[in-house]
Order: sequence, then structure tokens, then C-alpha cells
Amino acid sequence: MKGEVADEGYELFDEANPQAVSQQAKDAVRRKIDIHLLPLMCALYGLNYVDKVALGWAVLFDFRRDLGLVGTDSMFYFGYLIAQYPANYILQRYRTARILSLSVISWGVLMLAHLGLRNFAGLMVIRFLLGVAESVVTPGFVLYTSMFYTRREQVMRTMLWAAMQGAFSIISSLLSFGLGHITNTVLKPWMYIFLVLGLLSLIVGFAWLFFMPETPNKAKFLSHEEQVIAVQRVAENMMGIKGYQWKYYQMWHTVKDVKTWLVLAFVLLTQLPNGGLTSFGSLVISGFGFDAFKTLLIGLPSSVVSAGSMVIWGFFSIKHGNLRTWGMIIPLLPAIAGIAAVYGTIGTDANKYGRVVAYWLINSYAVTWPFCLTIVGQNIAGHTKRAFTNTLLFIVFAAGNIAGPFFFRDQDAPKYVLAITTILVFFCAALLCAIALRYYMALQNRIRDRQFGPAETTEEKLEGMRLGMHDKTDLENSDFRYVL
Repeated sequence: MKGEVADEGYELFDEANPQAVSQQAKDAVRRKIDIHLLPLMCALYGLNYVDKVALGWAVLFDFRRDLGLVGTDSMFYFGYLIAQYPANYILQRYRTARILSLSVISWGVLMLAHLGLRNFAGLMVIRFLLGVAESVVTPGFVLYTSMFYTRREQVMRTMLWAAMQGAFSIISSLLSFGLGHITNTVLKPWMYIFLVLGLLSLIVGFAWLFFMPETPNKAKFLSHEEQVIAVQRVAENMMGIKGYQWKYYQMWHTVKDVKTWLVLAFVLLTQLPNGGLTSFGSLVISGFGFDAFKTLLIGLPSSVVSAGSMVIWGFFSIKHGNLRTWGMIIPLLPAIAGIAAVYGTIGTDANKYGRVVAYWLINSYAVTWPFCLTIVGQNIAGHTKRAFTNTLLFIVFAAGNIAGPFFFRDQDAPKYVLAITTILVFFCAALLCAIALRYYMALQNRIRDRQFGPAETTEEKLEGMRLGMHDKTDLENSDFRYVL
């Protein structure tokens, strides 16, 4: 296309003959990419989550008393929110893998800085900077995953690295349980939590810096022929690979897209509960009548529900397409049942272990978050449009996590009736948003099929692939179809 800047790797796309590449060769390249990328992606994302929630474990070991801590950890999300536009801008304009590696190294240093804290003000500064440092991670992962995998493959890979939240939470909870028993040393028990997590973050950050490729056409572990196949595979998404321009007209495409507002509403309605449950979930469990150490251990199955559900949904996605919106709808049902059971047994003589089982079910809602990310990663074409959508999405994500803890008022402890009631209402409203999103995208696909005809064969999709490699949005590309 004359006069237009093509994406990274367009020369290899132009060099390829789609019909000449066998499925066996494509699968071999995909396996190679999995082996080289997934271990470090999973390690980074798992640490990203536990570094955020480490404060929740530290408060069980006199962290609040030692620093005179009051209120909530909203300062992290203020940093996260304020940094979103510049974070997504630099992810779009510069090298994604390098930005992610520097982010991990930065937050590793900040985790270690917790050891030097002496007062509440110092904590607020570090938590704000930690939010800034981590602001690039999830939008960066959505972008990075889309560079190397087809839309069908992205679901399973997103589920895998997102499941590391639950997996690392289990490991880190057990680690915190052990570290919490260390006494009579120069360091206080909660300091060991930040020390270990900070060192692990630095190791993973430097590993990313030296071993993770920027794009498929620059992956040194692939031969030239394999790089051609890798680019061809991703071009089939009709979303390009990596461009470095910021196109302001695509911001308007984001604003006028109905999908944008349905996704944002869904995120707000699920992250308001998440903000409270992440910060105060351990206090809710302790309110059932458990001490600090039992609270830590009893919270583990909640992470098992989260991580296990993501992996199961990921395997389903391999055999069945169009599960993305179902993955936003179905997991909310046990979450609604769980929170309803907790609400219904407030002030009763219900068995506390039965209430714990109900609480475990609530965490099934965590599966909806990576599915929401796949909607953006696989149904929003145009690099600037996707980056700006991510900006809005993570601003809402941060706002929900800032506001959520305020529903857990001190005067409501230990039952937190107001918080549990609002969570139930928000989950029900989120369910309606997800159903509306699925209906809207299916309707748009039918309209495009009637107007332009279905694009089914590789030859029919070739023009759409070229438009994708020239950074056209889904609203501009008539061959683009939404995956449900």
C-alpha cells in the first residue's frame, strides 16, 4: 500500500506464500515459541501479582503496627492509574520486551526498598512508584502475546500466564507462612517477604532483558524460514505485529466503538469487588473466626479455584472457539452463588468451614479478567486503537481497585455486610454486560457477512491480512470478524 508504513516483519510476510506452509511446519514453530517464551512470561506475570498483594500477607505479621499503617493500599493503584496513558504510549512506540524487562527490574528494587521503611509516608511513596513500575505489565503482555500467537492460540497462552496469579499466590502464601515463623533475627518476619520477592523479581527482569525477543522476525531461536512462518501465522489475525506510530484518529475509533464501553463497564463492575477482596479478603476469612496463620492457609484453595479454572478454560479453548465471552459469563455464576451464600449466612450459626467453601467459590470470577484481556487483544485491531483501549481499560481497572476497598468499612468489621452486598450487585450487573457484548459482536459479524460476504479461505483473507499489516482498525477492515 503506497505511502503507508508497514508493520514490523512485513517483508517476511510479503516473502511468504501462504499456501506453501504446511500445518505441521506451523505447529513446529509454535512449539518452539512456547518453549522459549512461556516460562519467563509465566514467571514475570506471577511475580507481578504477588508483588502487588504481598502487603496483604505482611499485615498478618505486624506490618501495620510497625509502620503505623492506616487505611488501604490505594496509593499503588493511584500510581498505576496515573501512569496508564504514558505506559501504553511507550509500549506502542518502543520495544515491548525491553520495556517489560526494565519494569520488572524497577519493581524488584522497590520491593527491596520496603525493608528500609520507617513510617507510613515512606510506604505511600514506594507503593505509588510500584504502581507506576507495574503499569506496563498487563497491557504489555496483551500486546506481546498478540505478536507471537494466532487468535485461537492466544486464549490458552493468556490463561496460562494469567493462571500464574493463583499459582504464585499459593507458593508465596506458603512461603510467607514459613517466613512468618522466623523470629529473633535482625529482620522482622514481614521483611523477609519483601526481600525474597524483590530478589526473585530482579532475577526474572534480567532474564527478560537478555533472552526475550522483541518480535517473531527478530527471534534468534528461529531460522529465517521459521521466522517467515512465524510472521505468516500472526498475520492471519489481521491485526499486524508491531508498529511504532501513534495514530490519533484511531483514538476516535476507540471512543465510538460500542465494544469499548461494554468492556469498560464489565471491568469496572468486576474490579470494584476485586479491589476489596484483594486488600481485605484475608480479613474477611479471619472474621469467620480464624487466627493469622490459619487465615493464610485457608485462603489457599481460593487461589486453586482461580488458577485451576483458568487452565481448564484454556484447554477448552483449544478444541472449541468462541469461548471468550462465555468465559466472562459462566465463571460469574459460581461467584454470585458463593457471595450470595456468604451474605445469606451473615449473623447466623452457619458452620464457619461451610462459609469458607462459599468464599472460595467467589474467586471463580478471577477467570473473567484474562478473558476480558483476550477480547481487547483479539478483537481490537489497529495498534493505537488497541493501546488506547488498554489505556481506558486499565484506568478503569485501577479506579475500581482504588474504590473497592472503601466498601470494607472499619465499622462493618468483621462481617462487612455493606461490602458483601455491593459485590453481589456488581457481579450481577457485570453478567448482563458480558451477555450484551457477546450479542453485539455476533450481530456485527452477521452484518459484515451480509455486506461483504464471509472471508473463509486464505486467499479471501489475504487482503484483510495486508490491511492488518498496515495498521488498519477493525472498523476499517471489512474482512475482520470478531471472535466471540
